[in-house]
Amino acid sequence: MARIRPFIPSDNNVLLNIEKLSPHGNDKLAMVANLSPDITVRYELYDNWKIMVAEEQEQIAGYVGWTVKDGPLGPYIYLTEVTVDPGFRRKGIATQLIREMEKHAEEIKSSHIYCHIYGPNEPYRKLVEKMGYIREKEIIICEMSTAKKSRTENKYSLDRVDKSDLPAAVELINQYYAGRTHFIPFTPVTFREYANRILGYGIENLIIAKHNGSIVACGGFWDTAVLAEMAYTREPLLWKLAASMKGSLHHFIHIPLIPKEGEYFKFRNIVDHAFKPGYADAMQEIFEHCSSIMYETKCDFFGTFLDPTDPLFELLKDFRPHLEAEYIYAKPISQKLPDFSKFYVDCRDTIL
Repeated sequence: MARIRPFIPSDNNVLLNIEKLSPHGNDKLAMVANLSPDITVRYELYDNWKIMVAEEQEQIAGYVGWTVKDGPLGPYIYLTEVTVDPGFRRKGIATQLIREMEKHAEEIKSSHIYCHIYGPNEPYRKLVEKMGYIREKEIIICEMSTAKKSRTENKYSLDRVDKSDLPAAVELINQYYAGRTHFIPFTPVTFREYANRILGYGIENLIIAKHNGSIVACGGFWDTAVLAEMAYTREPLLWKLAASMKGSLHHFIHIPLIPKEGEYFKFRNIVDHAFKPGYADAMQEIFEHCSSIMYETKCDFFGTFLDPTDPLFELLKDFRPHLEAEYIYAKPISQKLPDFSKFYVDCRDTIL
């Protein structure tokens, strides 16, 4: 068995290298993340986190990371990642690392554990299913290429949130996500602290849409590239087909950048979106506004992670997004699993 020990700062570069060697996916579609030079940066988005390292033959063979969150019924755990160096796979190390996390969950009387797994990552899905985790939910990843919009004027007044507007924006967010599993209502103070803690986001990047002076929609514009850039080590088939057509068509129409396999690209994420019933067009204007910003700053991709029951999903079909899936897996520890039929996607959980 491997020796499991706590992470120490000198492990950093080795863990980053293991991450690069470990694409998420299968032989048809796979993605890899180029993480920030400090592997703990993504964990520091949370209050309570831990990384444990596995050693085999005096070498680092893999690691597991998790965060502890507080809910109405007590603590629960988000399994952030478990990654094993390809040279040490098929030795039960991933299982051993997950068991280490589960031991901690039992010690703190965690109600349950959950994790996000990229849809094509079949080996990881099979592993957690074997260990008793249940696939509870599908999350849709909507990826859109930026395009300059032809809209000459907006129906709604768009601006960045200011101090006087923040309480109304937070109230709208709380109303929109009320009743979804894992959502805890914000106050203006806790929302400001949460947004400002996320590198590349910050309260200044929350866009609001007003109608007759009232906020009817909002969405946060998060530059996730400060934490991780993405690359497809095996590219979506539709992208390959589009790339093959680009040479003959680019003189006639605007075709967005299509990254080559292994080529890292920057991604912006729309988070904390919310809109009042009857104001879907205000949310659409926010997305168009963000798309125009990205077009002007020569950033090519943006998107969002959605529960399929979210009203935004139907709206985004007009943007012709490339759709991929993540799955939420969960395992009960001290209590039965919550109802995942309507789920709050914590944007911090979406960094691969």
